[in-house]
Amino acid sequence: MIKIDPGLQKQVDDQLLEQGAFTVLELLLATGRLAYSDYESWRRQEIEFLDGVLMGSPEKIRAQIEQSVNYARSIGLVEQPQEFTAWHTDAPATNKPLRVSAQAELHRLIAGRFIPAKLAPQMDLFFDNPVATLTNGIARALAQMNAADAQRQLDRLYEIAPNHSDLAGYDRLVGALARLGQPVDDAREALEFLQETAPTAKRLLGSQWRELLTPLWRQLADALNDQPFSADEPQLHRSYALSQAQDWAGVNVCVQQDPEWWRHPALCLAVAQSGAFQHRRVDSLMGWFALCWHAPSVAAEALSKPQQPDAGIGKAWQEFLAAEDDLANDDATDAALPPGDFPAWMLLHEPGLARQMTIDLARTDTAGEQHYRCVHRWLEARRAQKKDDELAQRKALQAGHPLLFRYLKSVVG
Repeated sequence: MIKIDPGLQKQVDDQLLEQGAFTVLELLLATGRLAYSDYESWRRQEIEFLDGVLMGSPEKIRAQIEQSVNYARSIGLVEQPQEFTAWHTDAPATNKPLRVSAQAELHRLIAGRFIPAKLAPQMDLFFDNPVATLTNGIARALAQMNAADAQRQLDRLYEIAPNHSDLAGYDRLVGALARLGQPVDDAREALEFLQETAPTAKRLLGSQWRELLTPLWRQLADALNDQPFSADEPQLHRSYALSQAQDWAGVNVCVQQDPEWWRHPALCLAVAQSGAFQHRRVDSLMGWFALCWHAPSVAAEALSKPQQPDAGIGKAWQEFLAAEDDLANDDATDAALPPGDFPAWMLLHEPGLARQMTIDLARTDTAGEQHYRCVHRWLEARRAQKKDDELAQRKALQAGHPLLFRYLKSVVG
């Protein structure tokens, strides 16, 4: 049995289900290890090697790559090489294949494509199969934003294979490309079109689907620039379109422009997600804490999902849930740690967070925010060696939340 993290395995399985193949490059993009903006810079030859801009520990990234590739092989996928060339150039001398890494083995792993074995023989006959030649040509033209070439090859596909099952899908993708650079007159219609088109793009374009859809999501984001957030239509907001374009820095800036973003679950999740994908843990926790305080049921559901951009938050949440059973007394009537107490528990679990997460993150007076302030003040008093203040906060927490107080005692005595 191949050893692989369950979250990583789900990423491989989901990609295989959506796209019919698995690539490490897509995995790196999907998990936030690779920013799409850096990928674009690489394709424009502004960056020589892609592995130099991956976010996180190189050793951990390499381990995840090897785990995912070993798992792909164990389920019978066959590795095939892929070549990437620079965008927007036809000069043979400058259009030689790009290098993912100076290390040959790492380049091969990241640039490779893993497909079901039953499809591999068809790929060997690629040059002798006019239908395969056309479908691959259409996909390549779409990814390169070459509408004329995509339409020309699609017309030819209609001629030689009028019953091809993917004709309607390619038609839709060519239609999507035609929208690029056109005014967005109806943002709601554009949103629905992109959401409906995404599964087709992933299935027919594989790992190149982002090349087609990302510029269209950015175009929609620009059209929504002045659109205020509506809880009734949370996806009809600039932050959502930017998240689909994987512009995580833009997502955070956009959300922070709303002075009361923390009241809206969708925006709290956007802050948490953008922070995780940028590997900015404090920003991510700000989103999770606000969600726990103001939409606890939404927070519990989101934090319980096995696949998180930040595996650490999922692990902490499971430890938080386990703490209730560990700390409860048989005769206790208040033996509960609701989602709103996750932020206070996090401070006790990881006291150094109090120096990064300010006390005024708690803006209102929910029970969870009261407990967060109490724990924060206790940690500040303890760090400043103010014994009287420390004792006062301990007593306040004991009276207000005995279970959290028991956890405090288990941590520091």
